[in-house]
Amino acid sequence: MKKTLSMVLAMLMLASAVALTACSDAGTDNTDNTADTAQTAETPSAEEEAVEEAEPEDTRASIPDDLPEQDFGGRDFIVLGSDDQHFGEYIVAEEMNGEVVNDAVFSRNLTIEERFNAKVGRYSPSTSYGDTSNAIRSAVSAGDSDTFHLVSYHVVEAGGIAVQGYLLNWYDLPYINFDKPWWSDSTVDDLSMNNHCFLAVGDAAVSSISQTYCVIYDKEAAKTYGLEDVYSAVREGRWTADYLMGICEQVAIDVDGNGAWDSADYYGLSSNLLSNVNTYLWSFDNQIFTKNEEGILEFSYYNEHLVDIFDKVYYMFNETGGVYASNASHTYGIEQFQNYGSVFTNALISYTTVYLADYDHEYGIIPYPKYDENQAEYKTMVDGNHEAMGIAKNAMDLDFIGIMTEIMCAEAYKQILPAYYDVALKQRYASSPEDAEMIELCVASRVFDLGYVYDNWKGVSFYMQTLIPAGNKDIASHYAKNQKAASKYYEKVTKMFLEG
Repeated sequence: MKKTLSMVLAMLMLASAVALTACSDAGTDNTDNTADTAQTAETPSAEEEAVEEAEPEDTRASIPDDLPEQDFGGRDFIVLGSDDQHFGEYIVAEEMNGEVVNDAVFSRNLTIEERFNAKVGRYSPSTSYGDTSNAIRSAVSAGDSDTFHLVSYHVVEAGGIAVQGYLLNWYDLPYINFDKPWWSDSTVDDLSMNNHCFLAVGDAAVSSISQTYCVIYDKEAAKTYGLEDVYSAVREGRWTADYLMGICEQVAIDVDGNGAWDSADYYGLSSNLLSNVNTYLWSFDNQIFTKNEEGILEFSYYNEHLVDIFDKVYYMFNETGGVYASNASHTYGIEQFQNYGSVFTNALISYTTVYLADYDHEYGIIPYPKYDENQAEYKTMVDGNHEAMGIAKNAMDLDFIGIMTEIMCAEAYKQILPAYYDVALKQRYASSPEDAEMIELCVASRVFDLGYVYDNWKGVSFYMQTLIPAGNKDIASHYAKNQKAASKYYEKVTKMFLEG
């Protein structure tokens, strides 16, 4: 279980029914279910009352970063990235302007500056992540260690740079503590091997949160069509592919009565058939690389379960009534939902701030469904456009880089993420315990698979979105034709970890 989700569950156990609006950082559950009733019937202890009185930001703020006090003499700490929609807004804010996330970024950087006498800055050569890769190559080749200190940009592109040998091993950096909650557990579980890690996922890279795949659902529509509380289904482990398909078939309505299913009609699920559908590979618990008993990551993509996954996803999108999907664009599903045309949509968390700012219905954010109820945990992935963090091979003054990177992630966790959740949920994160619980579950469910992060468009990561839209579920034949090249490439990836 992920650290963040563990915090959620711990706070759920501690919180009493009369104090749900003053809850822990992960939120609590306000439904009338047996487990919660058993917990809340007891008289809370002094420790429980203290937790109940704390706002999420205060709970986060109480976690020590364990960093030494240093004065860096007004030095700039420069983060390199590509100047796209995700990078700049979460690194630097020039001034307070009343916008929640902007002001949290400004406050985070001010906290760092006042504590360490160092200023966070950003550098991006262009809007192209290819140019960012060239900047890394040039700096390493020229021995330039002053232009930038931390790299944070497109994860799949960054994976290619790592395989080419341009990034430092994170385990060589002092003051980096992957056990802290501002680092994804998957950094250790899925991106580290043989005490080597070249790309890490920390909360300073806010796009690793905002670009998380999730399912958004219209709460008001769910009530209109007599659906049960979906949050309860999620908590009880019943939120599965079959559960979702059952709703889709129940809800489909030919609104205009013309017999043609199009955007004018109403659906159970709307989705694109690109990255939205690709995510089901991880959601249904089939990673490209998994760790063996010796802790070594092995290429484990093709197996019997993978074939079953393709059958299930093919049926979901090609044979299930009440599903509106196409590979025409990445926004195909959210636009249908935005126009009140479906109960559920496959989406990114960031879509709430872009497409649903004026959405009149109350909505919820839940994880992708499980394959079936036997699957132990919900899982999801993060779009390839999110930032992964690395350190250039020739970096100098690792103490400075280690301290500044750790504090950026720690203070992003404490200040920026609660602000981002406020905006994503369109309400005060602290006063919405059920919604907070679910968005935290999505974030805790993220998997950063070595096979995807280091795919570099040469592996197997995108087979789902290639085959399913084409009406092809024959993954066996497709894999047989392509597995030799993919396996050879992944051998190169694992060699990097084993030989350093």
